[in-house]
Amino acid sequence: MFKTLLRWRASGRLTTFTFHKVPVFYDPLRPDELTLDGFKRFLDQVTPLFRILPLAEALQGLRAGNLPPCAATITFDDGYFDWLQGVVPLLEQRGIHATFFITSGQFVGTPLWTERLRQAIANLSSDRAALTLAFDGSLHLPITDLQQRRQTLRLLEMRLKYLSIEQRELALHSIESQCGVHQERVEVLSSAHLRTLHSKGFGIGGHSITHPILSVCTSDQAYREIAESREQIESIIGGLVEFFAYPNGIPGLDFGSEHVRMVQRAGYRAAVTTHWGVADQHTSIFQIPRFTPWGPTDLKTRIQLLRNLSHPPKAVDEQLQGQKRVQMVAFHFPPQAGSSGVLRTLNFVKHLPQHGWYPQMLTASARAYPEQRNDLVDSVPPGVLLRRGFALDAARHLSIRGRYPRILALPDRWSTWWVGAMFTAWREIRRNPPDLIWSTFPISTAHQIAASLARLSGVPWVADFRDPMVNSGYPSDPLQRRVWERLERRVMRSAALCVFTTARAAQTYASRYPQAAERCVVIENGYDESAFVGVEPDRRDVPAECVFILHSGLMYPNDRNPTAFFQALHSMVADGALRREQVRVRFRAPHHADEVMTLARDCGVEDLVEIAPPIPYREAIAEMLGADVLLLFQGSSFNSQVPAKAYEYLRAQRQVLAAVDPNGDTALLLSAFRCVAVASIDDAAALRVALGQSLRCLADPANIQDFAANRERVLQYSRAFQAQKLAEYFDRLVT
Repeated sequence: MFKTLLRWRASGRLTTFTFHKVPVFYDPLRPDELTLDGFKRFLDQVTPLFRILPLAEALQGLRAGNLPPCAATITFDDGYFDWLQGVVPLLEQRGIHATFFITSGQFVGTPLWTERLRQAIANLSSDRAALTLAFDGSLHLPITDLQQRRQTLRLLEMRLKYLSIEQRELALHSIESQCGVHQERVEVLSSAHLRTLHSKGFGIGGHSITHPILSVCTSDQAYREIAESREQIESIIGGLVEFFAYPNGIPGLDFGSEHVRMVQRAGYRAAVTTHWGVADQHTSIFQIPRFTPWGPTDLKTRIQLLRNLSHPPKAVDEQLQGQKRVQMVAFHFPPQAGSSGVLRTLNFVKHLPQHGWYPQMLTASARAYPEQRNDLVDSVPPGVLLRRGFALDAARHLSIRGRYPRILALPDRWSTWWVGAMFTAWREIRRNPPDLIWSTFPISTAHQIAASLARLSGVPWVADFRDPMVNSGYPSDPLQRRVWERLERRVMRSAALCVFTTARAAQTYASRYPQAAERCVVIENGYDESAFVGVEPDRRDVPAECVFILHSGLMYPNDRNPTAFFQALHSMVADGALRREQVRVRFRAPHHADEVMTLARDCGVEDLVEIAPPIPYREAIAEMLGADVLLLFQGSSFNSQVPAKAYEYLRAQRQVLAAVDPNGDTALLLSAFRCVAVASIDDAAALRVALGQSLRCLADPANIQDFAANRERVLQYSRAFQAQKLAEYFDRLVT
């Protein structure tokens, strides 16, 4: 019963446990401190109930909306040398990951102030009757027995905690002087200890330099404590420090919104507090709540766990007054996989803040995606407010034996997202309206959601069509076509701006809706420059002596039909222009793998063609860089579209073989670049000539200059540049 209740309450939520010293042996001065035996009991109670994840993996799943049931993570604060004698071996023995948040001052001669205080009280001479606190009105604290020393230690910890850094240091010197103890005697976590901890695979986070309360620091002091702590730890471990724990960690008391922004500015990807509660999709990634169960019995621990799951976490408001905000609505967003539309929206989200626009993202719950990958989740800027509306896929969730009522797939299979998105977003928009609303096709429900939000709020709406919603043969279903035509008219009537990826598409809609012609603009597809930084070419097991021809991404057997290309390949092999062992053609994540291989078999080249599974995005870029020839298909049905991979191919600076309609926009784009062979997708003879041209160019030293010229020209299609254009349009609408 308890496990069922816990599983229900913990669904989609992250529980973060936090601990501090966990000494191997009992400390009489701190009788309530959890010892190693107590920590063992905690693990015995909790590990059967929760799935313990590394913090990075847990936060990635939280942002992606696909956390496993009863997800939890374990953290430790401050930095103690006896961790390596107690909790670390215990965690290793049980295969449990944890993240350790470290105060870095102890590596440069400034031991943790609470340990200095404990050391001083522990080493008091037995004949001393009291301590005098000159900094607190000459208060005298009795210390004649153990109980009085415990009370004095607790009182001093509370009094010193909220002093400024300078006042606290003076107070500590006074106490240490009276006790005859120097800070050099305090045992600290050494640099070698920290490197050992890191080498064992545990997470390492920043926890300031000297553990001050940030809210009592000056702005300069607070930022130094946050930023330099990260730099010091990274220099010791030789790795990245991505997470921060606020000292003492109570939102609104120990830190404020300005400190959250400092953490972001310092380069951390997330931060944790010490307030009770669990994190869900509404929780800021920079204010993840944490909880310390104190037991001591199994029953009390279980009650505490359930209370924590119901406790509303406290957080400070992170929004800056006066900043321009855009509510973005997109179905294709990480962890959705299989669509290049993810990259268009993701890169707008990444680059718009550089131009004064701060995105709030509204997308679908992860269950709606037929394919998921979390590799791009970390590319979502951590400061972006991310909301996921409940959504189901009618084909998978609402069907019986593969059949479902037609109305459930109007305007598309994810029509339920409208209800979930409106419930998720409307209350926030009503309380704090954004300056703009933006939505993107091809999932038409996104435009429905944006239209509803814009009508209810009165906020201007920008509709990103990308490609035409309705054309001569699409959608093919008559009822769905009527629904889409009605939605298209609504968009063209209501949207303040309609964005297309090609001039042909924009002109088509300007002609179709003359009253909206001035509102039709072009922002092309493009590529992400940062995806190429630091990436090395990778042929992924294709021998260097083979010609490696790669198609990366979706294939549509009707509209991106490779038959003529396969025929051209077969004819070159048949007459000896190519040897079979000389060439490898790979289709990476084509989706329609069986259809592609059937066509290859029909053309007699199945032994030259291979189907490869999806891989993370940066690995796919590395494979493009390692290929000899990059293959592109685009039939006449897509004449007003240019696929995003075309820009990635051009940026990869490899030979491109384009099997396209010569009258389409893709052919028009590619004709402006060098090292590109273009032929009709239906003409095997022309494709043979184009393939031969590509192969001859592989050994041409002039390619270096040609690729350099391509690199300069393709920069105008970088996602950063496209985001700048979008921001300029936004500015015109709100000024």
